[in-house]
Amino acid sequence: MHQHVTYTTEVGRKFHADGAPRLFPGNTIICFVDRLSAAFQHACQMQEQLRQQPFGAKFAILPADSLHMTVMELLCDQVRVPEKWSRRLELQAPLENTDRFFLDAVPRALAPTNVRIVYESIYHQPNIMLLVQPADAATETAVRAYRDVIAQITGVRFPDHEVYRFHISLAYRLVELDDREEEALTHMCRQWDADLRANFGVLDAGQPRLTFFDDMFRFVPAEERLALRSRGGLG
Repeated sequence: MHQHVTYTTEVGRKFHADGAPRLFPGNTIICFVDRLSAAFQHACQMQEQLRQQPFGAKFAILPADSLHMTVMELLCDQVRVPEKWSRRLELQAPLENTDRFFLDAVPRALAPTNVRIVYESIYHQPNIMLLVQPADAATETAVRAYRDVIAQITGVRFPDHEVYRFHISLAYRLVELDDREEEALTHMCRQWDADLRANFGVLDAGQPRLTFFDDMFRFVPAEERLALRSRGGLG
């Protein structure tokens, strides 16, 4: 007897049912997670442990190279609603136009030189992510001020702008878990949380960067943008 499968809203949006990424192009400002950091090692270990679970295939686990903290969401080509768009761009502006707009606008804002973050908590409903926060008051002030300037320059100001929670996404849920699987995941997350509180430390995430993407598996800087499939390249 086949078990009934209930897909999440991410299937048909950011991912295919088998976990392969769908074309979901856009642009965003992020800080990559340093591959030499303790935070990176912990994130990779968590992803591997999730992959080995009987329900691991119910998640799309992000590649290590894509691990990042989003500093400021910009635009997604397939999310064309006024509250998640720029007031300075037509709602139907081609992707190429939005890219050129941000390439011109974003560098006008002075970005913090090094965003230092610490672990806050783990979130696993529906997707698995590490909630993080600026390591000190000065970093908090600098990052929030930078977001405000970007919003003013670009006309992008989402409804949650003032209360936006910084995070590092690890995996997207594709299929709803049954009760036993949910309990096992919750138990794993409690173990991860204890480890992260003890060992995450302070992550020097560097300077926020304007990046471009085809999907959730790869984020590239401006100089690699034209290689993306959505921008006419080969991907």
